[in-house]
Amino acid sequence: MNSEIELKLLKEIEELKRKVRLLEGKDENQIPTYQYRKIRDTELKKLFEIKQNLDKHIFEQWFNNQIEIDNSVEVFLNNLIAENESLVERYYEEDLKVYYIIPLLNKINFLNRDKEIRGFYELPMSYATDKFILNGTVDFVVSKGLVESKKPYFFIQEFKRNEDYG
Repeated sequence: MNSEIELKLLKEIEELKRKVRLLEGKDENQIPTYQYRKIRDTELKKLFEIKQNLDKHIFEQWFNNQIEIDNSVEVFLNNLIAENESLVERYYEEDLKVYYIIPLLNKINFLNRDKEIRGFYELPMSYATDKFILNGTVDFVVSKGLVESKKPYFFIQEFKRNEDYG
């Protein structure tokens, strides 16, 4: 075989191997991507330098703050507990969201038309740096933007430390 043809074929083979590695997610130059629902706590600790604060007094001022809870809020919370306490340990994830967490979130008015802020459920979100990408669909977000999320302030996402992914 002609060496020129051999060289061309070798280059084509290498390019095809590179494309296969890329499709399989094995490209060495590819930025690692993590899914919110699947990231492990060990990976989170490496990415964000998470350190547990063992100071028992960190929330002392907050917990000891004198507040008055409106009677209607107390009735709401007691009813929510009464309605769910016998079943909560049997709830699947979606049951827990629908019967317990969403009613709590809906009790808070996150909508502020003047400041263009509201809550969004099941929102696709992505966070990228030059070292990693986090993406997925989060359970709940409070964000700037009425029609679409423009600047998320905080979000709620389940984290299953002891299950398949973490």
